[in-house]
Amino acid sequence: MADVDLSTVSLASLTAEIKRRMEELEHAKAELGLGNEPSVRPVRGRPRSKTAKTGRNPSMSAAAEERWRGWDAYKKAHPNAKPKEFFKAKRAGKA
Repeated sequence: MADVDLSTVSLASLTAEIKRRMEELEHAKAELGLGNEPSVRPVRGRPRSKTAKTGRNPSMSAAAEERWRGWDAYKKAHPNAKPKEFFKAKRAGKA
């Protein structure tokens, strides 16, 4: 394809050529049965549920509540306790 200096071509003739080519494209798409959908579609992410957006899972929160049950009482009895110590005591059956 030859390079054309666009500064020498009038704006009206450029828009007419683009319009002609777009009509030609739409006609070809219709003949091929591709419908008249626009060739450029906006990009969207896949639909997500609220839990996927927030990262929270209701069944996991119930498991977490069960895991941490007894922490408040253990913390009152052992003010400087760390979670690691709490879970160790819980496994041993002392918490």
